[in-house]
Amino acid sequence: MALPDVTLQVTEWPGEGDPVLLLHATGFHSRCWDSIARELPGVHIYAVDARFHGGSDRHGEVNWLQMAGDMEALLELLDLRRLIGVGHSLGGYLVAWVAARQAQRFRQLVLIDPVILPRQRYLLFPPRDAVDPADNPVSRRKNRWQDAGEMYARFRNRPPFASWQDQVLRDYCEYALRQVPHETALQLACDPLHEAAIYLNHQGNEAIYELLPQLTIPVTVLRAPPDPLNPGNLAASPTWPGLADFLPNARDIYLPERSHFIPMEDPALVARIIREALDEGWSGRDG
Repeated sequence: MALPDVTLQVTEWPGEGDPVLLLHATGFHSRCWDSIARELPGVHIYAVDARFHGGSDRHGEVNWLQMAGDMEALLELLDLRRLIGVGHSLGGYLVAWVAARQAQRFRQLVLIDPVILPRQRYLLFPPRDAVDPADNPVSRRKNRWQDAGEMYARFRNRPPFASWQDQVLRDYCEYALRQVPHETALQLACDPLHEAAIYLNHQGNEAIYELLPQLTIPVTVLRAPPDPLNPGNLAASPTWPGLADFLPNARDIYLPERSHFIPMEDPALVARIIREALDEGWSGRDG
């Protein structure tokens, strides 16, 4: 989908009724939602590759608010209404931002372990130009692959992938690689340097706290357990535990048996929550 500043890859499952918008986590792509889409036959679904991910463009400076702006422009172009917005991790931040600024387009939100940190934590992050993504271990991920089969074989018994449902891991691997000019090996569609930069680029993201009070539509927050002693644990929840109480009309669903990768571990659960939103089984605190 060509926008003025970027082209975004959009996967669409045609269907009836109000549409569902799915936004993925850092380092992943829209096809990680395939298993959830299979659980929702007949539902009209849009899943988007954020900038720097999947089949979308990779140019520009890594900036969460820029990626949020991309999503705003996309929804204006598609002119979607009565959306059920669903976002995981980074995608949860992005969909919350867009829904607060374009409230007329959304009916409900499902935020799956969104990277909306406790407000005071943003004060601890260094300035954007004070960190080098190349110094982060994420930037050194293996980035030369023969094919998706090699990736699947390498990951299937390793954490955090070992806890994923097998088909979700296969879908991730199938669409995680891209051909690069003049290279014989395949490389990750989300370049490790971009992924590391996204993890490090939090200063300024606290601006979302000025928008959250505008999210008056029903919001469901799904949360995994945090790991306060190891803030670098990517399988731990980054979500502020008080987020649902801070929002005007939200409920909190705590999942102690899950990790941060809730959609990968239990796509049926996520699909049930989305179906509930579509059917207005939960329509807010006063519903």
